[in-house]
Amino acid sequence: MDDATFVLRQSMRATWEAPFLYLLFGTRRALLLDTGDVADVEQMPLQPTVSALVDDWVARHGPSDYHLVVAHSHGHGDHVRGDGQFAGREGITVVGVDQDSVRAYFGIDPWPGGVASFDLGDRELLVSGIPGHDVRSIVVADPSRGLLLSGDTAYPGRLYVQDLRALQDSLDRMLALAERAGAETILGGHIEFGADGGQHPVGTRFHAAERPLPLTLPDLRRLRELAYVAAGRSGVVRGEPMHLWIGPCRGPILRMGLATAARRVRGIG
Repeated sequence: MDDATFVLRQSMRATWEAPFLYLLFGTRRALLLDTGDVADVEQMPLQPTVSALVDDWVARHGPSDYHLVVAHSHGHGDHVRGDGQFAGREGITVVGVDQDSVRAYFGIDPWPGGVASFDLGDRELLVSGIPGHDVRSIVVADPSRGLLLSGDTAYPGRLYVQDLRALQDSLDRMLALAERAGAETILGGHIEFGADGGQHPVGTRFHAAERPLPLTLPDLRRLRELAYVAAGRSGVVRGEPMHLWIGPCRGPILRMGLATAARRVRGIG
């Protein structure tokens, strides 16, 4: 996005989840948010890629004792499987996935509603807990760039909800945080909708004409309204530009899986 802000995406050839990862640089340290869905460095060379970007930053800006923090938007496997590529390496801290580790590292107090400052060096981030999709979910606001990193709580696609009431509260606070930080661009973990509004089936490795990744503040407001409209419901609740999938949703997931299998048989999935 700019000299100090990188959006990385894992290839659909390696994982149909195709998650987005975020690398933010400050003058003292960098933050990598999420490590994606692939553990094998040969299949997905995430650590070498990120380390090369860090080395380039240090070469151009310094200092020699620069540090990389690896954290997570939440704890689901498709956002943490690459952690092992970074574990035990000098100059790198990998934040634990469990709620207590996340809360303690960033100093979010009280959890989840507290807003913690996390300074990268001349680049202050604001971090808060946003359970609903996952009890360990966080949101990261970057006032310097007008960004809100929303993980799997908000993106153009199917938003899976574990706890709707918690999600409603989280969206209230996310919107307030976005307004406080002047964040007008919301960047999430995936794209699952096409430019025409259609859904890419679960498991497909081909996304034709994807919808753009960034969401806007009006999109976030619509999502909050949808979450309140969905009170007391389960299953799929449709909205724009995202749908809520509340609870197990076994029927819709099975139908999408069958559609993906049929596409693969026809050679177009």
